[in-house]
Amino acid sequence: MNIAIASETEEIDGLVPATFKESPFLMIIDADKNQIFHVYGKQDPDNLVFAKKVVEHDCEAVICGPIEKEPFEILVKAGVTRYLGSGHTVQKAYSYMNRYKLELIRDYIGGPGPFGHSHDFSCECGEEEEHEH
Repeated sequence: MNIAIASETEEIDGLVPATFKESPFLMIIDADKNQIFHVYGKQDPDNLVFAKKVVEHDCEAVICGPIEKEPFEILVKAGVTRYLGSGHTVQKAYSYMNRYKLELIRDYIGGPGPFGHSHDFSCECGEEEEHEH
């Protein structure tokens, strides 16, 4: 199983950047061997290449900061789980992911939310919804 982690450095003590777009490096970790087997440097301003590398390496998950729309859609289409690891070291974020302590990234930056809209029991979206009371 492979896991991708966005990082500010090429080392496991580097921080996961604030956003996916800001990531200068992407590490691919072989989770079965618990070792880094590839590190990519930034190749385009929006890190679309990073998103494609995550898919190419058949990564089950990516740990990063909030993600912009285009790379988010690449990852979602491939079924890659997205974990929010901003501010943690690569090593700590990886450990937290394995212990289910990282929040999921359910939508892209500025997106409509994980289900396309949200309800607070005063919906104005025009969709009918039944509530159990």
